[in-house]
Amino acid sequence: MTKIATAQDYAEGLVEHAKRLAVVASWEGKGEACARDVEVKQIVGRCAELVRGASALAAQKNQVAVAVIGRTMVESLILILWVCVSEENAIQQSQAGLAEFTRVARINLEQGHLKIRNRENGEDATAEFLKTDKFKNLPKQKKVIDQATEAGVEDLYQVFYRFMSLATHGHDMIGNDEDPEAGLIVDLQAIGAMCKGVGHVGVKWLLGRVRTDNEALRQVLGIGV
Repeated sequence: MTKIATAQDYAEGLVEHAKRLAVVASWEGKGEACARDVEVKQIVGRCAELVRGASALAAQKNQVAVAVIGRTMVESLILILWVCVSEENAIQQSQAGLAEFTRVARINLEQGHLKIRNRENGEDATAEFLKTDKFKNLPKQKKVIDQATEAGVEDLYQVFYRFMSLATHGHDMIGNDEDPEAGLIVDLQAIGAMCKGVGHVGVKWLLGRVRTDNEALRQVLGIGV
């Protein structure tokens, strides 16, 4: 008699997926190193931690948190596909964290929520600090939908990202789910699929120096087949 897989079974499977992603993240790219190598490895490594976390949360039957990680995994898959398109994209991604931090700091400084004081005399130096070059010509943040479109995977955004954003924004229907176990399994299956997709893209780039084609990606994700 065939055993029906439980949420715990899927959670344990994610532990193995996370280990495989961690291995891929440790690889050196074939041939000459480039910016895409760095960003691909960073994304794969981060996903390994997300998947490991999803497994732990699933063991506690925390479907809300698992669903939020699911959306993040979709975003990560879109991001790694976009990064693999060009060196320019990879460099832009490498600068995105500092640029966003600086933009948030500028907003809070301009609105008076933060202040910069002179180390010498303690006087308010906020206005002077805001005039420095570090706040000029900040690159515009690339939206997820734009990354998906430029990477040729807008369907991932429209079908998966949009629907999985419902739980992230508190608009999920978990309270109406007559079978919480079934709902958790669906989320874990989605995370497992996205995990495989991220790993596949990472391997194709680091070892094959190619951006995977969408047909191969669909097969890895188990959709449209």
